[in-house]
Amino acid sequence: MEERILDEDEGRGIRIKRTADGETDAVEGTEAEEEEVAFEFPEEYDESLAGMTQTQVEEELARREKARQEALETYRRLTEEGNALLAEEKFAEAEEKFAEAAMYGAENDDAVIGLFTAATKNFTDTERLYSAERAEDLERLETGRKLLREKFGERLSAERQSYREEIETLRPTVEAKQAERREAFAANKKHYVIWTSVSLFLAAVFAIATAIAADNILKVSDGSVPIALTIVFGVLTFVSVTMLAVFGLQLVGANRLCRENEKIDSTKDGARLSELSRRLDVLGVIFEEPSAATAETEETETF
Repeated sequence: MEERILDEDEGRGIRIKRTADGETDAVEGTEAEEEEVAFEFPEEYDESLAGMTQTQVEEELARREKARQEALETYRRLTEEGNALLAEEKFAEAEEKFAEAAMYGAENDDAVIGLFTAATKNFTDTERLYSAERAEDLERLETGRKLLREKFGERLSAERQSYREEIETLRPTVEAKQAERREAFAANKKHYVIWTSVSLFLAAVFAIATAIAADNILKVSDGSVPIALTIVFGVLTFVSVTMLAVFGLQLVGANRLCRENEKIDSTKDGARLSELSRRLDVLGVIFEEPSAATAETEETETF
């Protein structure tokens, strides 16, 4: 029996002969024998190619190369179309083209430069930088961050300072009003908790009383009294259940108001404060500074 293996240290072909008594004899193979078992893998190890034959590896690499070329052609086409739209100052349409082109890889600097040139209307407007789409792009596109610091650094720094000052002015007012509402909403909630509990207790008591009175109708000689009590307690049970439903719904509403009040953007001023904080986070990404939440987390971990 004969078996061929590939020496991992020297890359030589080894032929192993097994005799009938189980002994083995290893012999170095010739170049032709080595070629029979040698595989040409990519320079970087790719686990997805493990277990494939040489033919399958070649087919997979060819498929990947074809896909890469198609992606490159699409990228070039989108970039050319974006540049043409940019030249016509059709910034919104150009932004869409460059955004799609930039998805083919963060290293595609032409698309990234075109994207933020269009988004800022040739570096005259910063508003689109704060949109959710561009903010997400800024987090992954280092070229875009560098470009904005170079072209827009002074203006963005001024905007950041303006936002910080507005936040310092607005935050105390928002928090004071929030605390005031919190106290009123808590009192309102407590009111409905009490009445809901009372209604539940009364409903339970009257329901039991109704059952007892009904049970005694046939046990006494004069059933008119138990019948009357059953009717009275039944009506009281119905009223109590109705009260329970009304106060229960009011309690649900009071709980919702309490939860909504804890959201900073639940009012007009609060929404503005939230938007300013979000814009500061975007500017922090551009200037590659940690956000307030990140800084707080790092400080907590330090302690």
